[in-house]
Amino acid sequence: MIPGMRTGKGSSRMAKLKVRLASPWDACVHTERAILNREFSVAEADALLSIWSPCDELLAFPRRKAWYCCEPSCQFRVIEGGRWATLRARLDRSEFLHHAHPEARFRVPHVTHFEPLSMNVAGNRRARAIAIVSNHGGSPLTRHRDLSFRNHMVTGDGVDLFGRAGWASYRASAWSRRRAPANYQGELPGDWSDTAKRSVMSTYKVCVCLENMNEFGYFSEKFVEAVVAGCIPVYRASADIRDTVLQGARWFDPADARWPGRAAIAAALDANLADVQQANLEWLQNSASLAATHSHSVFEKLVDALFPDA
Repeated sequence: MIPGMRTGKGSSRMAKLKVRLASPWDACVHTERAILNREFSVAEADALLSIWSPCDELLAFPRRKAWYCCEPSCQFRVIEGGRWATLRARLDRSEFLHHAHPEARFRVPHVTHFEPLSMNVAGNRRARAIAIVSNHGGSPLTRHRDLSFRNHMVTGDGVDLFGRAGWASYRASAWSRRRAPANYQGELPGDWSDTAKRSVMSTYKVCVCLENMNEFGYFSEKFVEAVVAGCIPVYRASADIRDTVLQGARWFDPADARWPGRAAIAAALDANLADVQQANLEWLQNSASLAATHSHSVFEKLVDALFPDA
């Protein structure tokens, strides 16, 4: 039994672990082994889990603790609010959980879905591509090269771009004027899992759904949402993601020599929609690696990482 673990009165059956939860999204989550709740006090909690942004008590918490960040690694420094050096120095390697952790038991994927996955198989669609990108990544002088590549892909002909109002100040390069791309269509309100967004996506044949960053282990909801909407995805996959999560799926990769860059969009528009939908439907239904990115599975993994010897 680990320190602080509780057992039920008059029973050998072990009670669920209590995890104090600091999250901008979740208030209470139940897993097989634990209850994660914002309301647990420091005194009663067996552990602390801070999600996305490290909470103020992360360094001071006296028992098991971890920070789980689902963002690309180059954004860790931004999200933690300038305390990166302190966190890196004082947190144990097992206390920082993320998709690219060098040890597999502390490697936790990004959540890609919350409910069972199905597909909109409507066939009557616009012969165009859609891209839903919240922002352009800031100044072209400091913009990450992956964001620059993504912007190049989503601002071309044949693509309808939706995103936040900040796109009105977009500059493709340091010499460009501030203005919205010619293909910018405005904002689609709601979070990424909003059914209204899926409905709009499902009217398009192709979805350009590149990640903000192309790095080991990083796979977010973007590809999954495109598939659920029944679109043909245009997606750049890192080698490890291509060989694991995306086994069995079909998409057009702009890094492929057969259709480099924007040629991938044209190739996707020429492809047979029904054939791609059928392959991706089977992937939705059968991929164990995809199932591991369901929110419940991710929280189970987080609890296992917090209590690896329980």
